[in-house]
Amino acid sequence: MLLYKLPLGCLILVLLLMFLYYYEKKRHKAKRRTRLFEFLLAGAVLCFCLDIITVYTVNHLESVPALLNKVVHLLYFFTIDWCILYSFLYLVALLDISFTKKQLWGMVYIPYGAGLLIMAFGIKSLEYRIGKGTNYSMGIPVYVCYILVAYFFILAVLIWFRNRKNIPKGKKITFLLCLPVFMLFMIYQMLYPESLVSSLAITILILGAYCSSENASKIELMQYHNRVVSAFAEVIESRDDSTGEHVKRTTAYARLIAQELMKRKAFPETLTKAYLYSLMKAAPLHDFGKIAIPDAVLQKKGKLTPEEFEIMKKHTVYGAEMVEHTLHDLEEPEDTEVAYQVAMHHHERWDGKGYPEGLKGEAIPLCARIMAVADVFDAVSQKRCYREAMTLDESFAIIKEGVGSQFDPLIAEVFLQKREDVEKVYKEIVNPGR
Repeated sequence: MLLYKLPLGCLILVLLLMFLYYYEKKRHKAKRRTRLFEFLLAGAVLCFCLDIITVYTVNHLESVPALLNKVVHLLYFFTIDWCILYSFLYLVALLDISFTKKQLWGMVYIPYGAGLLIMAFGIKSLEYRIGKGTNYSMGIPVYVCYILVAYFFILAVLIWFRNRKNIPKGKKITFLLCLPVFMLFMIYQMLYPESLVSSLAITILILGAYCSSENASKIELMQYHNRVVSAFAEVIESRDDSTGEHVKRTTAYARLIAQELMKRKAFPETLTKAYLYSLMKAAPLHDFGKIAIPDAVLQKKGKLTPEEFEIMKKHTVYGAEMVEHTLHDLEEPEDTEVAYQVAMHHHERWDGKGYPEGLKGEAIPLCARIMAVADVFDAVSQKRCYREAMTLDESFAIIKEGVGSQFDPLIAEVFLQKREDVEKVYKEIVNPGR
């Protein structure tokens, strides 16, 4: 019975985790981001069941038919590699890394399929050896199984190192904790075949994935946090006679610009999926500092005096300080940094005549340059307490006039070229009562 304790314990733990996963997802009505984790769970349960069966069959060779023993072992090796494959695909999805179909087939599916075929054709070479505590199997299927494990692990490490600058800190920690521990157990299994610790290695991967990314309560808490931030941003916007639709439109415009820039492979070192995600979280907070501006200035129906304008300009500094103080312990450092830059620098100009620091050209953070275009367009195209709204043609003309002076030329041109999509957003997100 001692031989079955480890895989049985792993099976019970993963079944409990599976119950918690589906229970919390149903309770919190959490949307499935990807089915990869569910495939991994199912594969792990099957793997542990087959592990228990193979422990029995390899230790009762006299009573178990040889063909049955080999078939069960082959299925067990298949499910180990199934778990490794889906662990790899899940890691790639978690890190927001995209592969083309050609890359997926060349790097993932073909090596995986070739490994399965070699294991199937090499099953005749499977042999059983007597160990001190238990019998164990060796042969071509075992070696190929280990090779596939090592291949996907090395591939994951290479991908991580290539993209490490763009990976949020929390995801880096998950990788650094789980994968090396997993590989240590697998190396131990390879060196000491009768140790039977492969189930423990897979369990560690699943626990790491669940705790870092699949806990429905944690996901819901993050969603609540994002909704609170958005609601707070809408309240701030309403103080200067705009509405929450300004927040939604400017965020949508910023997304359009950033996604098009990514398609064109512009700013590849900076503009990654992780950076885009941070920008979308930061965009609603660009005018965070307006909460500290007096109503007499913020809601004035006429032109601001030079003194009043100096007070208004301070909303950028106030906003950046509040972002830094309030989000420092709640967000990933990367998210906080982008939110700080957006709040502080979205009124900087490409020619250096903006505020608060008079930054010029590429010295202005990319996120702020994107936000500047989105913010100005929405500001001029909407009615304010001190002026009427401009027409769409007039609003696009303002952006065109600012190319190379007020705005980053590439970003402004991309926005102008996406006019059809911009107008769609403009029409879909309409202020109530207008």
